[in-house]
Amino acid sequence: MAKSYPTILRFGLALTLITLFLSGCSGWKSVKEWAGYPTQDVEEEMVPPEAQQETVMIDGKPYIRSKNPYWLTYPDQPEYIYVEKGREFVPMQRRFIEAIAKAVGKEKDKTGGKAIPPDKLQEMVKAEVDRILREQGLGGFVSKAKAEKAPVVGRAVAVIPDVKETPGSMETMNRTLASSLAEALRRQKDISVIGSDQVGPALAKAQLAGKLTSRSNIQALGDRLGVQGLVITKLIPPQGNNPGFLVLEIFDTFQGNKTQSIVEPEPAGLKPDAVTKFAQQNALRVAGELVNMDWFGRVDFVKEGKVYLNLGQNAGLKVGDRLKVVTPGKEVVNPSSQAVLGYTSDTQVGELKVTELLGNTGAVALATSGGPFKAGEKVKAK
Repeated sequence: MAKSYPTILRFGLALTLITLFLSGCSGWKSVKEWAGYPTQDVEEEMVPPEAQQETVMIDGKPYIRSKNPYWLTYPDQPEYIYVEKGREFVPMQRRFIEAIAKAVGKEKDKTGGKAIPPDKLQEMVKAEVDRILREQGLGGFVSKAKAEKAPVVGRAVAVIPDVKETPGSMETMNRTLASSLAEALRRQKDISVIGSDQVGPALAKAQLAGKLTSRSNIQALGDRLGVQGLVITKLIPPQGNNPGFLVLEIFDTFQGNKTQSIVEPEPAGLKPDAVTKFAQQNALRVAGELVNMDWFGRVDFVKEGKVYLNLGQNAGLKVGDRLKVVTPGKEVVNPSSQAVLGYTSDTQVGELKVTELLGNTGAVALATSGGPFKAGEKVKAK
C-alpha cells in the first residue's frame, strides 16, 4: 500500500490543477496570488496612462499616442510620443509577417491555391524584406554596407520657428526651441544648419502667403536658403483638458512635403527648460530623418559657360562629383477626393561635373551634357 501513495498524490495534484483551470480566471488568480505574482488587475494598473490610445487634433489633423521607436535605442527618449495618424510605430516583425502573408496570398491566387515552391517562397520573402527596409529608410544603409558609400552624404538644413501658428505669448519660447534644436543638430554628423541670421532675410524675400508650412512656401524657403530640409517648430498652448504640446515638423524642400512630425505633450507646463530638453532629446531622430531625405541641390546662376550651384561643402559636395540636372516629377491628385497619390518620376535634362568649391555654400560645375541651364533648376547626385 505504501507504494500507491505517490500515485495517489500525483493524481490528486493533477485533479487540483484541472479544477483550478476549469474554475476560470478566479481560480487562476488565486494560484498567482499564492505564488506571489501580481493578478491581472494589478498588471493592468501597472500600464502607464500614456500607453493608452488617445487622439488629439492639431491643425485639423488627428495625432495619436504611439510607441517611440527610439525609446530603448537612445538615452533620455520618452517611451511614448504623439504622431500623425497613419504614421504610428508598427514593429518591424509585424510588418514582415503581414507583408509576407499578403504576398503569399496573392501568389496562391495566381496559381489556383497550389503550394508555392520553397525557392520561389524564399525569393518572395527576400523581396518583401527589401521593400519594407526601403520604406523604413533602412534600405540605403543595408546597401551601402555591401557597396561603396553614397556619392553625397551631407544635408544642408534650416530650423525655423513658426510665429504665425504660435501665440505671441509663446514666441520667445518657440524661438528658444528652434535655436536649441539647431544647436543640437550642428553636433550631428553630416548635418549643416543654416545660421539664424540667414533665416530672417529669407523669410522676408520669399514673400510667403498663407501658412508657413504650405508646399509652395516650403519650396520657396528651400530655394532662398539653399537647403534640402526644413524643420518648423511650434508651441501649442493648453486647451481644456488637453496639455500644451511641443511640435517639430520636418519637410523635404524638393517637393515641399512633410516627412515626419514629432509631437510631445507637456503636462507640467511649457517652460524654457522643458523646451530645451525636448529639442535635445529629439535631435538624433530629426537628424536621422533629414539624412534619409533624397539629396539634391539647385542651380543659382549660369555665367560664361559655368554653372554656379548654391550648395557646397555644407551639403557634402566634393570636386569631381557628377550631378544630373532634373525637372521634378509632377503631383498626381485623385480628382474625386483631391488626395495626393504621389509624384511622377523626375526627368533628366543634362549632366554636370563639379570643378570648384566656393567655400561652404557654393560650387562651380561644367556641363557634360544637356543645357543651357537656368537658375532654379534642380540637380541630384548621379
